[in-house]
Amino acid sequence: MRIVSIAASVAICAFGSSALADSFTLSGDARWVALASRQSLDEAIGVAHAYRWRFPTVRVMQATNGWYAIVAGPERIPNPRAYKEALVRTGEIRSDTIITRGHGYVAEVWKPSTFKPLIQAKYDGSKQVNLRSGELVLTVSSLARGKESGRFPVLSGSANGRLAFTARLEESSNEVPNAEVAVVRLDPTSAEPQVVFSSFWGGAHCCTVTKIATKVGTEWRVVPGKTIDGDGGYTFDDIDGDGAAELLSVDQTFFYTFAPYAGSWAPESISKLSGDRLVDVTAHPTFRTYMRQELYRMEYLASREPSLWRSNGFLAAWVATKAVVGEFDDAWNRMLPLYDRGTDWPLIECTVAKVGGSCPDGRERTIEFPVALRKHLEEEGYIPRSAPVPRPESVVVARPTLVVPSPAPKEEKRASSGTGFFVTREGHVVTNNHVIEGCTSVQVKPSNGSPLPARILARDTTNDLALLKSDQSTDKFATVRAGVRLGEAVAAFGFPLNSVLASSGNFTLGNVTALAGIGDDSRFLQISTPVQPGNSGGPLLDENGNVVGVVTSKLNALKTVVAIGDVPQNVNFAIKAGALTTFLESTRVEVPAASSALRLSPPDLADVASSISVFVRCD
Repeated sequence: MRIVSIAASVAICAFGSSALADSFTLSGDARWVALASRQSLDEAIGVAHAYRWRFPTVRVMQATNGWYAIVAGPERIPNPRAYKEALVRTGEIRSDTIITRGHGYVAEVWKPSTFKPLIQAKYDGSKQVNLRSGELVLTVSSLARGKESGRFPVLSGSANGRLAFTARLEESSNEVPNAEVAVVRLDPTSAEPQVVFSSFWGGAHCCTVTKIATKVGTEWRVVPGKTIDGDGGYTFDDIDGDGAAELLSVDQTFFYTFAPYAGSWAPESISKLSGDRLVDVTAHPTFRTYMRQELYRMEYLASREPSLWRSNGFLAAWVATKAVVGEFDDAWNRMLPLYDRGTDWPLIECTVAKVGGSCPDGRERTIEFPVALRKHLEEEGYIPRSAPVPRPESVVVARPTLVVPSPAPKEEKRASSGTGFFVTREGHVVTNNHVIEGCTSVQVKPSNGSPLPARILARDTTNDLALLKSDQSTDKFATVRAGVRLGEAVAAFGFPLNSVLASSGNFTLGNVTALAGIGDDSRFLQISTPVQPGNSGGPLLDENGNVVGVVTSKLNALKTVVAIGDVPQNVNFAIKAGALTTFLESTRVEVPAASSALRLSPPDLADVASSISVFVRCD
């Protein structure tokens, strides 16, 4: 009970889980390439998928502030600046990518699947391929296609000296036939793994044909797969964790439907083998998380290339994917003002029943993209069939008027204040989250300047940090050093009791008295440096002028007297620089590392502290 009472007596303090042991900090030339960060794990995984083509080592790390960093590496990077500039020039990474040692990463929470078939082999047409899988002997060869030139691949499987099955890929006939065979467990109920046989028939955009041999009871059967655009065919991954892989591809009905091939996008498609049938399970609730991650991947790519939001090919696949995760209405409403009305790609429908798969002459009509998209989504099962919808022209002309409800009366809030400090030349300011909590407007005032409006860019409620941005650049900003030692001399600067004490700021000296806060919370430092209300959010500096923490709270003396019967002396707390560094990386702000080892006299240290600090006013 006593510990609880003391914890409750902290004047202002953010609560949360203590940081885990930091085991991902790199040294030497080793670096993580921090590509992005997100607060949602599914969104972070989706972003990571967007980088797999370039960084096979991409993964998701959880940081001390609860954010998820999408990182690649570790990479050996002797010159981080040159490395980053080279990749930014080629468009492989964004300019806000951070090359970091990873201080503050506490757990690896996701990395790409390493799923591989049990057996894989390629047939290049030159000589027969022989494989064995358990009792099954597999032979890949080719046959001539009648009087036509070219040969097509053939797979035969024998068990105990008897032919069990034959799979022929007659669609893929070439002068030099090619094929791939993979033994993969696809059906968790089958006693034997399956044999996937595929071949690419060539051409600019098409196609790979696939057949799957599977044992159902005592009999081997051959199941036809999709004819898949390109030379890749199916990919395999055990998404639902049942020990059998799903077959991954895309919905090819979207190709050429809403845009030329180069502008076409297609939603992800997931199939599962059940007995001798391939079942489309894309919309099954089991795979909703995977599809949501795919949605985040698409949206991240569109954030890098905003023109996609005006591309009908992209919008069609995006709306379909949103429909799969149960967000069709939201996607539809967002699509309507965005789609390209000036496209010359023909969108037509047949006004009568087709004859022999073709529309009779003169019975075709041009339709708008929303009409074509809704019809396609209904036909392909993404949304249920509905009554005819108005033509989009009427939707555009008669948009519903947005009715904004009257806001509920707000409780009157008195102005509050605190301290912050510049962390970039561009005017980024760090303060405590509790300083700007509930603000409708924020101002920052440098020690020797005029008040400046600031906007709130990001918050970390767990570690009580906030990032502000003023529009004025500065030559004076903090350098950050992690790893302060017990007993080390430190100094605090802030604007405490601004209406009573000096408006130019207050500078105090002290020491690090503990490397953890209340309840051994390792996010905090305990310091003897005197602080008062208004110091919150101010910098805690070492003797070299580097920021080693962010002042955040003090122990409430009166409440502590009640709890323990004694008056505490200078028991104050600061968020460690490690949490600050992780927060800045999460918000894509380059962390300015400690740059000076020169010990400063207290007056010189006060000048440094004053030059980077700002008075923060919250209204």
